[in-house]
Formats: sequence, structure tokens, C-alpha cells
Amino acid sequence: MKTLIKIGVLAHRDTQHTLQTWQKTADYLSSELPEYHFVIVPLDFTQIGLAIEQNAVEFVITSSGIYVEFEALYEVNRLATLKHLRMGQAYTMFGGVIFCKADCEHIQTLTDLRGKRFVAVAENSLGGWRSAWREIAEAGINPYRDFQSLHFTNSHDAVVYTIQQGQADAGTISTNVIEQMALEGKVDLKTFKIINQQTQYGEKFPFALSTELYPEWPFAVTPKTPSELAEQVAIALLKLPKNHPAATAAKSEGWTIPLNYQSVHECFQVLQVHPYKDFGKTTSSFQLAVKGSNDGLWDWNLETNEVFFSTRWKEMLGYADAEISNHFQEWKQRLHPDDGDRVLTTFQQYFKGQLATYEQEYRLQHRNGNYLWVLCRGTLLRDVWDQPYRMAGSHTDITQRKQAEEELRQSELQLKTQTQHLQQALKELQQTQMQLIHSEKMSSLGQLVAGIAHEINNPVNFIYGNLNYLEEYVQGLFNIVQTFQQSYPQPVNAVQIAMEKFEFGFVSNDLPQLLKSMRFGSERIRKIVHSLRNFSRLDEAEIKPVDIHEGIENALLILQHRLKGNFHQSPIVINKEYGNLPVIECSPGQLNQVFMNILSNAIDALEETIVHKQNNFIPTITIRTNMIDRWVFIHIADNGLGMGEDTKLRVFDPFFTTKPVGQGTGLGLSISYQIVVERHSGKLDLFSEPGQGTELKIQLPVGR
Repeated sequence: MKTLIKIGVLAHRDTQHTLQTWQKTADYLSSELPEYHFVIVPLDFTQIGLAIEQNAVEFVITSSGIYVEFEALYEVNRLATLKHLRMGQAYTMFGGVIFCKADCEHIQTLTDLRGKRFVAVAENSLGGWRSAWREIAEAGINPYRDFQSLHFTNSHDAVVYTIQQGQADAGTISTNVIEQMALEGKVDLKTFKIINQQTQYGEKFPFALSTELYPEWPFAVTPKTPSELAEQVAIALLKLPKNHPAATAAKSEGWTIPLNYQSVHECFQVLQVHPYKDFGKTTSSFQLAVKGSNDGLWDWNLETNEVFFSTRWKEMLGYADAEISNHFQEWKQRLHPDDGDRVLTTFQQYFKGQLATYEQEYRLQHRNGNYLWVLCRGTLLRDVWDQPYRMAGSHTDITQRKQAEEELRQSELQLKTQTQHLQQALKELQQTQMQLIHSEKMSSLGQLVAGIAHEINNPVNFIYGNLNYLEEYVQGLFNIVQTFQQSYPQPVNAVQIAMEKFEFGFVSNDLPQLLKSMRFGSERIRKIVHSLRNFSRLDEAEIKPVDIHEGIENALLILQHRLKGNFHQSPIVINKEYGNLPVIECSPGQLNQVFMNILSNAIDALEETIVHKQNNFIPTITIRTNMIDRWVFIHIADNGLGMGEDTKLRVFDPFFTTKPVGQGTGLGLSISYQIVVERHSGKLDLFSEPGQGTELKIQLPVGR
């Protein structure tokens, strides 16, 4: 019986749309973890929080804004971050766009929004309002007080149309929405102007952007879920292929290692929205929010080098409040030696204004001697002379995340190594299978050809050997008949009637021609038998001097029946351009197989071409040989249909064939490549273009 695992998903729209988006993810996890059955539970804003509080779901897929609320309120923990597809590319971050009409001269900066009509998507939307609200608030504007009007449309497209039609002065939407609408022909980008344009990300984020970037939707685990199951799910999500149906349904390329959602926390803290409604106020609500974030706080006076460390900051390192004094050296002496130079250099860069934000991950020594990984984020205050005088921030314990990341990296490395081993084993298995098939096939074929040649050779030799005697006997009989005719020019009637009935005159003229035909046929059979025996060469697998032209001629003779034309097709023309070649040291039986494979493929290609070409097409195979610098070159070319790039890339792969099922094994050229390259230290190259035919070039050394 499989264990039921529920994944709560925030249903922005209807239940059916949520299931269409995420059900394949549940199915994928069920297939990866067969002892569990994963199901999707669509939930609205009210239901999803209640489900986590009551332990009704084991995992959660939700928006970044909702996630940070659950992280603070229910201690849910992210396992992975979505790689969201935007206009064909995957991104793990998003932001907001603040814009107005391009011809709006009275809005140039954020401060110009005061007293204007503003439109946004939804009041709880991070990309469609809150990310922009943060930028506007930090520019000194309270939108709920300082805007002439603030309207929410519940649709990104509706915000764009509202601005376009002049019903509002400015608005905000999530990143890439306006580019997508332009791509679909709904709007013209030139009619809009971006306010507070952020350009520091360059090609890494090529969309209009007015705010910070925030991490995409997380896949999170609830507190009561077993850690072993959470780890298995995290590994499965990171293994999800980018073209898997689960990724496609979610409009993504799968999942990546979980990003840091502290930037969303900070946004909500600045805005003082749930769960940080009273954040920054010197009340118990502030203490509750700090405790809920589980972060340690620090406040560094750069003039005195005194640092205030919160109780939680000290507890993270295993100390009571009174056991660590408020001085910079207390932090510095606990910094890991390998991290010191990097961390202090980053501090200096931030102080000098070379970095816009300060965020680092490093290790601090715990009281027990072990090192704790922390995420340190901070902000700097400067005086009127732009000199830094105070810096404050927080420490987040990310040790478990780092351990999980390292375990995931090790798992990915092991998986990659295993995959490489399996691929190599598969390749070796294919090579072994190909060699076994070829060895057995050639052994059987060689024995069959040798047997046939032997059985044919004996009676043919008998016939051929007796033809001389037969001609001698027939000539003797003719001489006797001529002597009889000369002695008895007027034979008796019975003899005269018998000679006329036998048509002696015709027979005496035709019989010599008949004997010549018998001799010619016998000689041709003997040549074919000789070619068959040369082709099989069961006793000649070792290296020996060989005439290349003889091997080619033997293959052509055996394939002669396929070269001749019939009432269905024209004969195939063979152009021979033989150079003056020496004998070369090689395995004759193996090279004969190469010639047979390449010529057979050329004939197959021409037979297919004849079907598609006009009647005036002349199928031709050109065989050209020459020698350059102790290398022998054999070119075998046809004027067939040729082949495309995909076929050329795989033409030497074992078991690859373009022929119909049952008409090809896909071993011919692969075996030929092994014989030429691996067994004869030569080269085998293929040249082909669609409609231009195909040429194979064999290059062999003269000596071994």
C-alpha cells in the first residue's frame, strides 16, 4: 500500500487550471518515489494557511510572497525554486515594471508619481504591486496618501491597456508581461516609457525592470514532514529534465537549488505588510517578527568599532547573551580562515560603493568548535560627506541548506558518474554485440561461400577438363563422316534419309559453335568460383600483400547481377579510374568485406534514386584509386540522392540504418569503419550533400 502524500498548491485561478499546471509534477514524483503516491490539493489563500497549520499537507507550492508568510508563521522550508519560462528562456528571478506612456513628459522619475493616477494588478501581488510599492516608498512617497488615485485591475494586461488608453498616468506589472504582449502584437513597446529602469543585470535579465529581483515560486516542505522524504523529493525535483511533461505543464524548465527569499522578507518589512505589519516599531511586535524570522541581528558602529549582537545572534553560535562582548573582534576571530580575505574584501567594496547591496555567505565558529554557515545581509548609513558611519544587518543560519546543497551536489555527481558508466557500458555492449554478429555472420557466410564454390568447382572442372576430349572426339567423327561421303557419294536410300532427318548439314556447322559456348560458359563459371573463393578467403585473415584492384573486381563480379539493367530500371554504369598501385599489406578477406559493403550501399542508393529521378537519369558508380606518399586512396562515389547532416553524423554508428525494417542491419559501414581505421590503421571518410550523391574515401598505408 503506497503512502499518500499531499501537495498543497495556491490556486490563483480555478481548480482545473491548477491541476493542469501541477498534476504532472505529482505524477513525476510518484514515478520517482514508487513507495509514495503524490496528489495535488488546490487551495485558496485562506485554505492553504489552514492546511499547513493543521498538518493536512506535506508539501506546498506557492508564490514567493505567500511563502515568506508561511516561512515566518509556520516554519515551512524551501526545497527548490522554479525555473520559470519567460519568452523561451528559463529564469529563477522576477521583478516589477513601473511605466507610463512614452509621450508623458511630466513623469521622468519615481518622485514625479506624486499626485498621479496609478494602476496596479492586485494589492497582494509581489510582481504586480508590492515590488514597485517598495521602490516608490523608498523614494519618499506613500501611494495610499500621495497618489491622486490607486486602482487594482486583477489583470496584468488590463493595467497595460489602462495606461495605453490614458485612463491612468502610470502603472506597474510583473516583468516580461509587456514584452510578451508586444510579441503577440497586442501593444507597441515604443508607446511606453520605463520609470526607474534597472540595467545592472544586463543580458542575464533582458526585460524591462524597475525594481529589485525576487526569487520565483518555491517548492516547500511543512515542518511535520519526515526529513528523509523531503530530501528524496528535493533530489527528484532537481533531476527533473527541462523537457519533461511536468516541466512543460508548469511553463518551466524544472527546478533548481532553492534560492534565498530574504529579499522578499525585506520587501515586506519595508512595506510593513503581513507578517511584518508592525516591523520597525519599538514594540513587542518587532521582537515577535525578529523571533519569527529566526535571524540574529547586528548593528556595527564604524567609528567606535562596537557591534551590537542580538541575543539570537549569540545563541546561534552557542553562547549566552553575556558571554560575547559587543566588539567587532568577537565576530572577526570566529570567521573561518578560508573565508576571511573574501569577506573583508567584500566589505571594502561595499564601503567604497562598488557594490549596490551587501550579501555574503560565510562560516562562523560555533562554541563546540564546528563551523556554522550564515547568510549575512546588511545596509550602510553614510554621513553628509558620504562617509560610512554605521552598518546593520542580520545573520541567517543556512547550515542545513548548505549541507543539503552539498549532498545534492554529491548525488548529482554520483548520478552523472553512474550515467557516464552506463553510457560507456552500453557503447561497449553495442560494440561487442556488433563484433559478435559480424564475426558469426562472416564466419557463416565465408563457410557457405567456400562450400558453394567447392561444390560448383568440382563438376565445372570435370566439364571443363573433358571439353578438349569432346572436341577431339567430335572432330574425329566428322572426319569419318567426311571420308565416308567421299568414298560413297551416292549412299543407299536408308543412309540418305537418316542424314536428312538428322539435319546433318546444320548439325555439322552448329556443333562446333555449341562447343565454344560450352567452353565460354565453363570459363565464366570458373572465374565466378575463383572470385567467390577469393572473397571468402577463410584462410587469409592474416596480413599479407594484396592487389587492391583484384579485391574490387571480385566484389563487382559478385554484384554483377545487381548492376545489370532490366525492364524496371537502367543498368548501373561503372566508371573505373584505376591508378598504378603497388600491392599493400592488409587482411584481404576483411578488405573484400569493406568493398562489398560500400558498393552494396551505393547500389541501394542508386536504386532508390532511380525511383525518384526522371527517365534520363544515368545511375553511375565511379571507382578511383591513386597513391600519395605511401598511402593508397580508394574513392567510391555514386550520383544518388545523397544524405543530410543528421544522417552523416550517425552513419558510422552501430545499428543505425535509413533502410526500411528488415532491409538493413545498420552494421555495414560501422564494421567497415572498424576494419579500415582500427584494424588497418587507415581512414574512412564520407562526403555527401543532399541531391549531390555520396563518396566514401578509403585511405590505407602501403606497409604495416
